[in-house]
Amino acid sequence: AAAPNHRPAARAMAPKKAAGQDDDWEQLLDPSADSRLPATHRIIFVINALMLTAIPVYLYASIFDLNVDENAPVYGAASVVTAVLLILACQTRSKNVRNRLFKSRNVELPSTSALRQMENKPKDKKSLEQEAKRNEVDQEALALSLSYTNALFLFSVVIVTFFVLRTSTPQINYGVSTAGSGIVVFYLATRS
Repeated sequence: AAAPNHRPAARAMAPKKAAGQDDDWEQLLDPSADSRLPATHRIIFVINALMLTAIPVYLYASIFDLNVDENAPVYGAASVVTAVLLILACQTRSKNVRNRLFKSRNVELPSTSALRQMENKPKDKKSLEQEAKRNEVDQEALALSLSYTNALFLFSVVIVTFFVLRTSTPQINYGVSTAGSGIVVFYLATRS
């Protein structure tokens, strides 16, 4: 037998909407809505990943004499894969840290406060304090995810480059060390 549809009962319990107000309260009940990161964080993650992938390019161009013009396909492919992995790792780690901080500090989730606002209650002092705490948690999660991801990636690149693959050709060394380090960082971000 099919599972019963609980939408009508949920709709009956929804707060009454004012004139001109969207009927998006169901979206606010979505548990994944609380795990979304602010757009500014995503932009920072992209910029960080691009700058972080440029560091091994400089390292290989200067120390290993791996010319950028001659080896553009190697640099391009490995850098794109690594940048995507670093962006995903930063986002995953930031979400995990943010959720842990929300729980440990008893901060009200954004969806809960959004439902309260839909009931047309004015923002009181407690709501403003919760919003300030959420912003503080967001900033801490951003800083912790960036610092951990950057440090782990750079450490991993150095270890793989100078110790593990020191006898391989510079092209293989670059591709494996950067993409491999990106994979390690992403894997560890999903495990936390």
